[in-house]
Amino acid sequence: MACVTKPDFQEYSLAMFCGGRRIFSSRESGLKPLVEWLEIYREKYQGCLLHDKVVGLAAAKLIVYSGLISEVVTGVSSVPAKSFLIDHGVSVCTALCVDNILTRDGTAICPGEVIALKTDDRKEFLNEIYLLAKVNIDDFENCRGRCGYTPWCRECMASRGLKPGNAT
Repeated sequence: MACVTKPDFQEYSLAMFCGGRRIFSSRESGLKPLVEWLEIYREKYQGCLLHDKVVGLAAAKLIVYSGLISEVVTGVSSVPAKSFLIDHGVSVCTALCVDNILTRDGTAICPGEVIALKTDDRKEFLNEIYLLAKVNIDDFENCRGRCGYTPWCRECMASRGLKPGNAT
């Protein structure tokens, strides 16, 4: 599949586009920025395009379970991730497809991929991934990202002309 949009992984590792405009981006690696974004904007968007530098099965499950994303463009995906996304109606454009996502040193399968491969129960999977990514879901349930909890949240606030703690 030819990618319609070309990601700029020099500028970000993850970016979300809805309605033709970028609504979120992060330079942070791992699952945490994806988990946080999906939780904060749950039920606010649909049909989004995701640029993610690496998409393993854990990211694929998060993407599908969120219901927010209809297309993924990635530099690297795992075979299980690509299959899972396609099987659930999410278009995928990947530069490189590998057997599994490995740890940075290349000696083992990434912990998120391991959790996703062994956990079929959605709730159990989400609990384990939130623990792995060190995301406290209660922080988002209370403020929905309006508190300045993370640096990108402050940036999001500023982009809307708001100051953290003063959101309405």
